[in-house]
Amino acid sequence: MPNTLERPLDHYSATILNEQQILERLQSPNANERLLITPLIRPEEQFGPTSLDLRLGTEFQVMRRANLTHLNMMDDPEQLAQNVKDAMDVVKIKPGEPFVLHPGEFALASTLEFVRIPLNLAARLEGRSTWGRLGLLIHATAGFVDPGFTGALTFELANISNVPLQLYPGVRIAQICFFPTQPTGLPYNQKQYTKYSGKNTTAASAFYKDPEYARLRSTKSLT
Repeated sequence: MPNTLERPLDHYSATILNEQQILERLQSPNANERLLITPLIRPEEQFGPTSLDLRLGTEFQVMRRANLTHLNMMDDPEQLAQNVKDAMDVVKIKPGEPFVLHPGEFALASTLEFVRIPLNLAARLEGRSTWGRLGLLIHATAGFVDPGFTGALTFELANISNVPLQLYPGVRIAQICFFPTQPTGLPYNQKQYTKYSGKNTTAASAFYKDPEYARLRSTKSLT
């Protein structure tokens, strides 16, 4: 078996971008290669060895529990869209004020930064260990970012600790890393069932737009 330590450094360069490669992508004169993350308020604080820290935005969405028994997945899409909207409280926090996430509570939020991923990069959104040690989860399952994504990234915040957490807009709660890929022919914003592209604020679930539910409703109507 060959000694992997003897492989040239460029063997590893296609695995994950380091801080210099991220910076080069941010400053690339080639629009097809350029990565956009704005605003970068304090780059010296946000760059890591293979990632870039992202900050918490100012808008949160919290699902009301009072009088909500369930969401009927078989309702028509327009009714479900209204039901989801009616079930969510939108909370806007001023700079310098905290949003309090209580134990066991779930809330949607978004990055302060607007992100545009070129067609030859994929990305992964992860939490920072500083917040993980306090019991904050920053995404439930949706940590992957497709090539071609444009918009604010959504946080699926959950507090699994025993004490409330104060979350201030502008604080770095997440990090994003990047993986080179061959240019995709199917950018995220051109997928047939894209639901969240171009959003610059927190976006609630649009599950009712998935084609599976149309087929399920059709099947149910035949029974």
